[in-house]
Amino acid sequence: MLSVRSFAVVSTLSAVLAGSAIAQVPLGGMVTGNDYDRILEIAGAYGPVERRSDGDGQWIRAEMNDIVYSISFLNCDDNGMNCGSVQFRAWWESNGSHDVFGMNQWNRDRRFSAAYMDAEDNATIEFDVNLAGGVTAVNFDDTLQWWEAVLGQFKDMVIDPGFRGEPPATSDTPDPVMPPPSSAPTK
Repeated sequence: MLSVRSFAVVSTLSAVLAGSAIAQVPLGGMVTGNDYDRILEIAGAYGPVERRSDGDGQWIRAEMNDIVYSISFLNCDDNGMNCGSVQFRAWWESNGSHDVFGMNQWNRDRRFSAAYMDAEDNATIEFDVNLAGGVTAVNFDDTLQWWEAVLGQFKDMVIDPGFRGEPPATSDTPDPVMPPPSSAPTK
């Protein structure tokens, strides 16, 4: 089980290390649902990214701390533009290692994500981001830092124990603890 103090230290260290990596990405201006390249650039500061397209439109395959996730563009017009939101999503082929109980336990104590078993019974976590009217690049980057913390905690508390045949870790740590904005590196 990850204690509150341990998680706070890990989250803070992750945020500081991520902040160091992104110091080279300029964070001026706004980000909208039309800014595929800008979102790709900001997400790329956290790990490898690749722009992809399929029958549902454009999306981004990304990695963060060795975890693969996608960024889907949602609420778009008929031309696939003017998207009102994006969704970060990661999933693990569970092969029976995870269950609804673990997902419900996660969701009960969290507000910045939603976890569930998908149609193929794979453990899945999502994080929706509203881009209606645009957000600052600093805000979008901060959202990626929250996603990084949520993703790490979900893996540590739900995914890894499930693959070890253990129940999910109990939650004495609600939403991830992030450092105050004043401690963030200058970008």
